[in-house]
Order: sequence, then structure tokens, then C-alpha cells
Amino acid sequence: MTTGRTICHPRSMTRDLPLPGGCNCGEVRYLITQPILTTYICHCHLCQKRTGSAFSMSVVIPADGFDLARGKPLRTERRLAGGARIFAHVCPACHSRTHTQREGRKTVNVRAGTLDDTSWVRPVAQFWTSSAQPWAVVHGDILSYAEQPTDFTPLLIAWREQSK
Repeated sequence: MTTGRTICHPRSMTRDLPLPGGCNCGEVRYLITQPILTTYICHCHLCQKRTGSAFSMSVVIPADGFDLARGKPLRTERRLAGGARIFAHVCPACHSRTHTQREGRKTVNVRAGTLDDTSWVRPVAQFWTSSAQPWAVVHGDILSYAEQPTDFTPLLIAWREQSK
């Protein structure tokens, strides 16, 4: 594991709330109304297949900080190897995945690319580097995990430090 901070202009790490976002076609719109807890990149094979890219990027927020402003996303379900369920929410018209939530969690993972303004988003960690495309691994000052971390405390701390 590598520890450290992403280097960027401190003011660029936070934005005034609420933060608007939505799907590709605009049918589903949302607002993030609570401060962001952390951000990360996932390089797992499932995320590569779901995004059609090398990784997915998430902004993690408290569940009560996600407000649907317009539309009603479809909810899909996926079971993890251990039996836990993850619910993904997609636009019924364009099928953009806007957010996910693991069963029983008090957080929501918003797909960073669905925010209206993504210029300020900087990941503090990357997961599943063991299955990453070699050219897509961030070689820098962010936390890196070969697989899924079991303790998210370092990510929360890294985001707070980076956002100062």
C-alpha cells in the first residue's frame, strides 16, 4: 500500500453544496447535499466491464445526502461472493448508472462522471490494482490497494487532508 496525498490546488477539492448531476440524457437529475466523504478509483474487472473503460470512479457521500431532483432511476441488484447485495441505479431512458449503494450501508457511491462539474474531483485511493490495466494505474501520491480494502478510515482521512 502506498500512502500520501494527491497534489492539487486545495480550493479545487471542495465545492459549495448542493452539487448537481445526472444521467447522460437528463431524465434523471440529482443533488448531493452533504459533504463528500472520499473519492476512489476501482480497477476491478467488473468495473471495467460495466464502464467499458479501465476503471470506475466514485464519490462517496452519506446516504441522506443524495436527493433525486428529477426522474426515477431503475434499480438493479448484484450479489457479491459473500452474499451482500449492491443496488445500482440507472436511467430508464439512457441507462447511465448514476449511483450505487451496498445493502445496509449508510453511504452512496455516486459515479463521479455523472456530476455536472467534474473538474475538482481527485481520487485519494485506487482499489484492485492487481487487475488494473498497466497503463491505467495511478502512479502518484494516492492510497493503492491490490484488492478491496477492509478499512476505509485511511480514505476518509486522506480526503479530509486533501480537502484542506
